[in-house]
Amino acid sequence: MIMEKDTLKTKTIEALREEEFRIIEVKFRPTAENFARYFYDLIKQDGYDVSFVEVYETPNNCAIYGE
Repeated sequence: MIMEKDTLKTKTIEALREEEFRIIEVKFRPTAENFARYFYDLIKQDGYDVSFVEVYETPNNCAIYGE
């Protein structure tokens, strides 16, 4: 489960962990649009020449970010 940090109550997170959910917290709302920008920025910071990043939500739906 990917979720925005500090958006769920502690008891909710504890219950999810009891059910063996793998929880990944990010500092932003985890939408395809936000992940496209996040990955674009990471790749640019690593010094790669990137034009755009595509993040797919479903096989037919994606978000694209580029500058």
